[in-house]
Amino acid sequence: MLNIQITDISIIIAFWLAFTRWFAVLFQLPLFDNVAIPSIVKVLATLVITYAFFPLIQEQLLLDIRYIGPQSFWYLTIFNTLIGVVIGYFVKSIMSIFISAGSIITQQVGFNALHYFDPNAGGQVGPFEKLIEWTILMMILSSGALIPMFKGVISSFSSIHVYNLGKMAHSAEFFITMFKAFFISALMLSTPMIFINIFINCVMGIVSRAVPQMNVISVSFAVNIGLGLLVFVAGSDEFFQTCFRIYTEKLGQWFQFLS
Repeated sequence: MLNIQITDISIIIAFWLAFTRWFAVLFQLPLFDNVAIPSIVKVLATLVITYAFFPLIQEQLLLDIRYIGPQSFWYLTIFNTLIGVVIGYFVKSIMSIFISAGSIITQQVGFNALHYFDPNAGGQVGPFEKLIEWTILMMILSSGALIPMFKGVISSFSSIHVYNLGKMAHSAEFFITMFKAFFISALMLSTPMIFINIFINCVMGIVSRAVPQMNVISVSFAVNIGLGLLVFVAGSDEFFQTCFRIYTEKLGQWFQFLS
């Protein structure tokens, strides 16, 4: 008969706390937030990652347990879950730069033209959002760019404790600068398409004056889509290299702040 005996409850609590932080981080990653992946797979993946990295973070978690005591189990669980949510949210926010850029490109090219005539058409995801999101995701996975993220999460266990949580309250300037950089980066990535759209509208305005009988709106849709696709294909190499560089830089800044 199998007899299981727990000799140190603090180790069990520490493992649970590590699991809750990793769980909150991984569930927000672009790969794991896909609804096609079963929840049991996400939980098991988190369990395996926690088990793999637990020896590296065990002592740091025990510091928190000793500081407020094992009886504050739920407080420590909430604390680590919230920290994981914040870390994962920022990692996911970096990915939203490229989705936002794709949304702007979709609108500028003209694939979202239906919304001009039917505001109730809904919020369908355009082709460029999915194209850019999955291309960047494959670049990240294939290049090993997730390794700094794992290092950053591990370092957060040693830099963020219950007894020094107050230091993050004095870092509002960092968060403002970070989100401002997200907006500027998305706008910068979609700038070529914005200028192309402005140029086409100016040309179509001139044409409408010169040839009033022409249906400028119908022509502009075809020109926008055709020229927009050509510009995107011509600059796709530089576009995705810039996306990858932005991702690694912003990810490094975020985890450097945590450390």
